[in-house]
Amino acid sequence: MKTELIASSHAVGESNYHLQLTPAYRRDIFRDPLVAELTIAYMAEKLIKHKVILTGYGYGPDHMHLFVSNVRYVSEIKLVQQIKGFSSYMMRKGHRYMFDDKLWGKKFWSEGHFYRSVGAVTKESMQWYVTEGQKKHWQKKPRRKKRLQAKVKVQRHKQEGD
Repeated sequence: MKTELIASSHAVGESNYHLQLTPAYRRDIFRDPLVAELTIAYMAEKLIKHKVILTGYGYGPDHMHLFVSNVRYVSEIKLVQQIKGFSSYMMRKGHRYMFDDKLWGKKFWSEGHFYRSVGAVTKESMQWYVTEGQKKHWQKKPRRKKRLQAKVKVQRHKQEGD
């Protein structure tokens, strides 16, 4: 995967998340591909509003995975609340007949979710950089070999001239 940093007027960086969302009662509502595609479309609408990029998605019969990037204008928890709330409202408002036999009441999503921040570096490489990589700033720099050789030649020349 190519790492693409996003630049703004005062910052450069990346903020990516893997999210996994589950329908209420872990029902298999995504067996119907149209339900899955409509749900993704409503989520994408809300993601655009928050300037978040939907990089990829996938789903099983009873859960949905999202890979989102540029999550910098909203917190992860607020983003999940927004996309779950909006997609739930829109699906129940306009498409309830598609899953009415599996879900009831005002519930579309389960209460919880899974999230993981995803970056271009591993936890181990970042840990090494923070603990070991910065030590170079505190070490005395060795003199360059050429400069030392030149000093030795000058000193020998002075000694021979004396």
